[in-house]
Amino acid sequence: MVNLEQIKLLESKISRAISFVSQITEENARLKKRNEELEETVTALREETTKVEEGIVSALGKLNQFEDTIERSLSAVKAPPKPANGVSGINSGERIELPMRPLAPSDSALPSAYTVDEEEMEEIIKETEDSGEAELDIF
Repeated sequence: MVNLEQIKLLESKISRAISFVSQITEENARLKKRNEELEETVTALREETTKVEEGIVSALGKLNQFEDTIERSLSAVKAPPKPANGVSGINSGERIELPMRPLAPSDSALPSAYTVDEEEMEEIIKETEDSGEAELDIF
């Protein structure tokens, strides 16, 4: 026969089982929500990673274009085109004689900003001697 103590023990075990199932259900709901948040984060990170990879590929492409442009510029500078007659003046080893004529005072090759009259030259020389900067430092 079943007595009162056995029924109370059974009731106690059923209460604990219900409480345990309730806790597990709540935890399951929390974990599902957290799983959804993490999946959203993973999706966002994948999209960002894709954008970063595309940016890196684009930057590398531009860098390659820049490098190609520099190489073309350097190759153009290293190998200047030869004139049609086959003579290259400076590179041919021949001496080139140019006609010379004395310059007239009005034929100044330098703009006025670079010319110095005698008074300015004397003043510059005097300032250089006074300041002790008579020697040039080539280093």
